[in-house]
Amino acid sequence: MIPTLPRFTKVLFVALVAATVSFLAAPIRAQEQTTDSLSVTAIPPRLGEDNTLKVKPGEKTQIKVRARNSSNQVITIRSSAVDFIVEEDGTTPVPLETQVANSNRWSLASWLTVVPSQQTLQPNESGFVSVVIDVPADALPGGHYAMIVHQPNTGGLDDTAGTGSGINQRVGTLLYVIVEGPINEAAFIRDFSFADFMEFGPVPFSFVIENESDVHIRPQMNIDIYNLFGKKIATIQPDTKNVFPYESRSFSGEWDQIWGTGPYTAKLTMSFGDHGAVVIARTSFWLLPVKLVIAIIALLGILIIAGMSIRRHIIHRKTDQSARIQELETQVRDLQG
Repeated sequence: MIPTLPRFTKVLFVALVAATVSFLAAPIRAQEQTTDSLSVTAIPPRLGEDNTLKVKPGEKTQIKVRARNSSNQVITIRSSAVDFIVEEDGTTPVPLETQVANSNRWSLASWLTVVPSQQTLQPNESGFVSVVIDVPADALPGGHYAMIVHQPNTGGLDDTAGTGSGINQRVGTLLYVIVEGPINEAAFIRDFSFADFMEFGPVPFSFVIENESDVHIRPQMNIDIYNLFGKKIATIQPDTKNVFPYESRSFSGEWDQIWGTGPYTAKLTMSFGDHGAVVIARTSFWLLPVKLVIAIIALLGILIIAGMSIRRHIIHRKTDQSARIQELETQVRDLQG
């Protein structure tokens, strides 16, 4: 038999448990509150992706970006310029922790001076950051890319104490700078395909754009769908995305057609660059409800067989009636004779 605890002991035990839970939960709540309260926003997230930020070799120019303290407390924000690479998905920019060598074809950070490098902002206050672009006289024509990174000057990447409680938030503005001069523009469409055969839509498609230009491109694309007789019956406009130099990027979508009646041809037309270069790719696919067609053919077959049987029966009855009439006429003639 388990002994019964005195009432005072029970109360003390419950109080100790509650205090322990509160003690363990307090650091978590405090860390969550700190993480939520320190928030920085980069304005704008991208600058120059529309090819408007152009410079000449040996030229010096200045642009401005903003860092916004979106938190509920005063924070000090550090701003700096770093190069970045794009992950294999062709979408996610990753700032580099170390400076890229000046010989890097696409490097931009070494040309940039960020002022101020540190500023204190009140809650919901925005601070301007001037970025001076000093282009070397021997700069190669084409695209050069960097990121203006902002981060709270608390913990994070500089957490040398090893507490692990630093704030690792970093935000930035991507800079797309084009150095004027002879720029090679070349891009290709790879692996353009629809689902080979489907009974019902929508019909998925995918393709890859490979950019071999000296500059990023933002291709404009149309997919025209043609039926068996060569008549255009639909046009699809995939969403455009930036493709960095010597990178590939995947695109996908679907044709929202539900019913189809045979083979179709799809033509993808892509235009890009300042000179309006055009690339075309084609593929074919089937959209046909086979089971429904088989059911209709079977039903038609049944109706045809039934019709033939009814017609044969009617003809047979007419033949029998004609023979009976002739027999009666013969009997009548015999009686009259």
